[in-house]
Amino acid sequence: MSTAKPPENNGRCGPLHGIRVIDASRVLAGPFCGSLLADLGADVIRVEHPTKHDEVRSWKPAKNGVSAAFAAVNHSKRGVVIDLAAPDGLLVFRRLLATADVLIENFRPGTLERLDLGPPALREINPRLIHCAIRAFPAGTAGEDLPGYEASLQAYSGIMSVTGEHASDPVRCGVSVIDLGTGMASTIAILAALRERDRTGKSQYVEPALLRTATNFLNYQIAGYSLANVLPQRFGSGHEMLVPYKNFQCADGALLIAAGNDRLWARLCEALALKDEQGGLPLPTLALRIANRKTVNDLVGSAVAGRKRQAVRDALTAAGIPCSPVNTVAEYVADPTLIDAGVLQNVGISGENVALAGRLFDADFLSGVRHAPPAPGEHTEEVLQSLGFGAAEIEQMRAHGAIK
Repeated sequence: MSTAKPPENNGRCGPLHGIRVIDASRVLAGPFCGSLLADLGADVIRVEHPTKHDEVRSWKPAKNGVSAAFAAVNHSKRGVVIDLAAPDGLLVFRRLLATADVLIENFRPGTLERLDLGPPALREINPRLIHCAIRAFPAGTAGEDLPGYEASLQAYSGIMSVTGEHASDPVRCGVSVIDLGTGMASTIAILAALRERDRTGKSQYVEPALLRTATNFLNYQIAGYSLANVLPQRFGSGHEMLVPYKNFQCADGALLIAAGNDRLWARLCEALALKDEQGGLPLPTLALRIANRKTVNDLVGSAVAGRKRQAVRDALTAAGIPCSPVNTVAEYVADPTLIDAGVLQNVGISGENVALAGRLFDADFLSGVRHAPPAPGEHTEEVLQSLGFGAAEIEQMRAHGAIK
């Protein structure tokens, strides 16, 4: 366990205080994992190349040279710049690993081995190191050497085949669900590995993969196909087994109405005065509503089409029916509930007050977002000094381009 003292926030250190994480990953999955561990109190040191910075730094939107995407997944970390291809840079990295509890990386397979940092070497450097190797496809599979991208994995896994309107082409989920989900899976894996290390005293290797995340997210769709040979279809904002359960257009905007069981359907019919030709409850069972999906959706759609969205929402909420306006991101982040609950936390970044997602759950021990994401090499000298390198050594390595 590292003795380095990580930054603190409001006097709360977090349950991972004293744990040092080396985040040598790129783009979203690994960096998101690192940011979650930082929120839990770990001292996360972000390692980048002197010139080939993480490509996310160039993603838009950006302001004053700071990418919003980079800020979102790299807050609360310290940043160092090291060239692992330079002998001095590799020396620094090896010494950094010797002080660490966790290494997060998503290098192409074989990269660490070419640097003489394969699993046996890592165990020799640090016999208690947790090595989290994030992959696109699991090692030992036909695709293990293929690069991993959010869109390609959504297409490959079948997630795109169930996303979009029924009569339209498959589409990509707007949110990077596989990358960010893999970041969460990596966090779970690391926490489990730390617990296993506490029990055994030994190093651990964990390998989350985008393919594993996509497969787990397909969950009951895969089970349904396997069990009943039913191929999942696209239903837009709707649900294949729940009706009515979709967006409906009111006079001034869309409202998601989720009356997916018979009890809620009866309440919805009462709230909207929906009746069959005999004046009774139309299509009273879920099976009937699934079989008559268009009829049900047309019935509800006609009932709300000429009414103000808030008035419909108030009536349905009073009746205990789940519903929600279909908000834009701007409308959502304006909700003070997010700040009050600590789901969003404001951080000063490049002269701006930026809202960042900070908490997946609530607990007294959380430290939360502690500081802005690091500029390239912002903490290189500070970290190298903590590793025992003197000023002259640091300056020499900087002159040779091994660090920045």
